[in-house]
Amino acid sequence: MEKISFPPLIAELSEKSSLYNQRYNESEMKYGSLPAHIIANWMVEVVEPIVTETVALNAAPEKVHEVVKALYQESLKLIGNGSAIRYKEEYRQAWLLMAKMPNLLAKFPIKTISLLSDVLSSFHLYAPEKITDWCQLMSKSSAEIKTIEDFKIVGRIYAWKCGMAHLRTRLKEDFDQLSENLQEIIGTSLGSDKNTVQFFENPWTNNNTKFEGVQGGFRAENGFFENPPRLAQIDGNIFVTDSISSYALFADQFGKVLLPANTVDATYILANSKRLETLEKWLGKDSDKIDADNISSVVTTENTLVFTLKNSYFLYLFSLGNA
Repeated sequence: MEKISFPPLIAELSEKSSLYNQRYNESEMKYGSLPAHIIANWMVEVVEPIVTETVALNAAPEKVHEVVKALYQESLKLIGNGSAIRYKEEYRQAWLLMAKMPNLLAKFPIKTISLLSDVLSSFHLYAPEKITDWCQLMSKSSAEIKTIEDFKIVGRIYAWKCGMAHLRTRLKEDFDQLSENLQEIIGTSLGSDKNTVQFFENPWTNNNTKFEGVQGGFRAENGFFENPPRLAQIDGNIFVTDSISSYALFADQFGKVLLPANTVDATYILANSKRLETLEKWLGKDSDKIDADNISSVVTTENTLVFTLKNSYFLYLFSLGNA
């Protein structure tokens, strides 16, 4: 720890050295040998800047102790389980958000760190390439995030912006709970040129039918399905199954997500699956490019068309636009 230069952090680690040594020994028993140089670099590059900003807000020794202990324990966990090594840059960026929101960390150290961990876990499942984008968006709003609830709501909105389509349906209500300053910042960050609440309601921004790409794929090639899947619309939701695994599909202008739907029986989805002889009603002349005889299932909603093909492991998505 000789590289640390911030006096309050040095004092805390020195005065409570027996406690921190105990935490270190416990972590080694759980995870095995911990690389000292990685811990040292993490403490200097990540923990020290966070503690510096928190102490500037609240320098009470008991608060410094509470914050440093939480950061140290979680740091050992992330290094021990490999997260802060395998995904070092992503975790570094996410953790340094706490230096921009020291008010949250000072009040709720464990909860704040836990929320960040939950966010990163979700991104690694659904949109790992978007973590940096999310951190940048959060950074733009950090000065106006005053409460844990602000953090949760803003975090959800930006996670949606970064590809998590399944979050959109709750965001209109979330957005209404934010301060006017946060609403204005978010509206700008989303690039919305119209009412932001309407922006949440409409999954697509175009007024014309448009191919929006594919989702799914063969499981052996990092996809989802072991057999060509089939779709069904049940209670207003889009479900898909390959007879083995079932998922709910969420798709909009920012992303496409398949969430496990373990409570929906595959046979029920198959029983509700429908075919169409033609897609001309929705796709017009473009429907000629698709072999109607090869269509295995179709779902159409007010604004989205999805179909599967007999010999494909993918779902094919079209936005029908917003009137």
